[in-house]
Amino acid sequence: MSLVDISGLSVAYRAGHRDVPVVRDVSLRVEAGQTLALVGESGSGKSTIAGTLLGHLRHGSRQTAGAVRVAGQDVFSLAGKQLRELRGRTVAMVAQNAGSALTPSMRMGRQLDEALRGRGLDGAARRRRVVELLEQVRLPEPERLVRRYPHQLSGGQQQRVVIAMAIAARPRVLVLDEPTTGLDVITQRGVLDLLATLADELSLATVLVSHDLGVVAAMADHVHVLRDGRTVESAPVARLFAAPAEPYTRQLLASVPRISDDGLVEIDADGSRRTRSRAAVPDADPVVDLDRIRVGYGHRIVVDDVSLQLRRGEVLALVGESGSGKSTLAAALAGLRAPSSGRLRYLGETPGDLRVAAGRRPRDLRRKVQLVFQNADTALNPRRSVRDSVRRPLRLFGIVPRALRAKRTDELIESVRLDAALAERLPAQLSGGQRQRIGIARALAGEPEVIIADEITTALDVSVQAQVLGLLDDLRREHRLACLFISHDLAVVRGMADRIVVLYQGKVVEQGSTETVFAGPNHPYTRELLGAALEPDPQATGTPGEVPGWDHDDHDETWIDAGDGHLIRRWKEIG
Repeated sequence: MSLVDISGLSVAYRAGHRDVPVVRDVSLRVEAGQTLALVGESGSGKSTIAGTLLGHLRHGSRQTAGAVRVAGQDVFSLAGKQLRELRGRTVAMVAQNAGSALTPSMRMGRQLDEALRGRGLDGAARRRRVVELLEQVRLPEPERLVRRYPHQLSGGQQQRVVIAMAIAARPRVLVLDEPTTGLDVITQRGVLDLLATLADELSLATVLVSHDLGVVAAMADHVHVLRDGRTVESAPVARLFAAPAEPYTRQLLASVPRISDDGLVEIDADGSRRTRSRAAVPDADPVVDLDRIRVGYGHRIVVDDVSLQLRRGEVLALVGESGSGKSTLAAALAGLRAPSSGRLRYLGETPGDLRVAAGRRPRDLRRKVQLVFQNADTALNPRRSVRDSVRRPLRLFGIVPRALRAKRTDELIESVRLDAALAERLPAQLSGGQRQRIGIARALAGEPEVIIADEITTALDVSVQAQVLGLLDDLRREHRLACLFISHDLAVVRGMADRIVVLYQGKVVEQGSTETVFAGPNHPYTRELLGAALEPDPQATGTPGEVPGWDHDDHDETWIDAGDGHLIRRWKEIG
């Protein structure tokens, strides 16, 4: 008997006096030990279907037809204690946003302890099990981590804690809703290996919701493609990736960036793909200079003596695993985290000290450096209309006369390829891609010279990701913007960036043009990052090759010059 059996499922929500379908006549099965992936663009019904396995529907939605059975139980016939038992022991879910899944005022150890209560363990046994769970999800120093709060963990660490909470009860069915969103490639590879091991050991039936087709290729046995709530195609993973039968599936697969792409992907209506080469960046003057910057949190140094320059018109990518210092370095540049030492200067027409906090920077300097946040859902005020969100910087910086602000607001919205008619909507009434475009429009409102893009496409499906990246590339060409681009997706970096800086434990270990870094030779850590990257090909997702053990001498700052500005920090082999 299948552990998951969905037959003829239809779900709709009420709008006025009519039902609006969200899921339409979907049927699927998942056996023990099997992983089924649900793929499709935003609004395709993936997360709605996944939610039904726990008896959950969004407010205002209802099941209009069909049945959902988990381990032989009709989910929507359960209530009260039976439904809690299902959610507590039979089905577990790992949600996309780990930050919202964790209680901000509760230490990690206590949150995991609560997940273990009612399992017949005494306090001492639960404490030991908490440490074991954190070790299972490869979190370092678990005895110290249990005393931390969620805000003291990186995004990747938060996600691993959520996975630990999900597997605590050893469920029979595991629902993974974008489980590796926001994780760097090394952490992602480790988490996927862990989940695969657990699925085998516990004979789990796994339902995976993901926009990352590299993750799907690595994890899934069978793929179910959805569009507008309907099944478009359903096939074993190898067959679907090798020979997709439907044009929509071909378009999805074609939209995925690949390590081999020498530029951003552009997709034709028939699903054929091409790449447009990166814009040639002349040897422009630097607009930002960082010299031996050190940034920390209390006594903990996160960015350690980093020096680099950002030139006008170029995209400089920061890559590295969670905790490497990428976002901390970006926060220092944005004026959100003060460096403890070093020099951080803006070198434009009116040079200024960027070590000063954003709120105390001169107004003209403050607008020169703008940040596009990773999570557009939380970056936009949910009670403020799109028009107000975009118009606010115009008012704050005073660069547009009051009488012209409405017109300029519409121009900014249209510049990110959105209809100005959307201006009166609230963020919740927009798709994820639309919200991210509004974030870009708001950043452009101050007429900046430097844009910091921190994981801006992490939560977007592949087709929308391609559109947002193309838009950002067009805007930086048009306005000659300097862009500090942070991403854990090396295929995206390959297509987008002109230069790459690799960070490891707060230090730069390699830097150079995109072509030279990807061609090698490489620092062992860069080789590890490249080896862990997932391609959208089930035949190319084996275990990455072993990287020899290595270490740095903290007092050795010598570099290997590989030519053409490609620098690699010297290391020593160990083991």
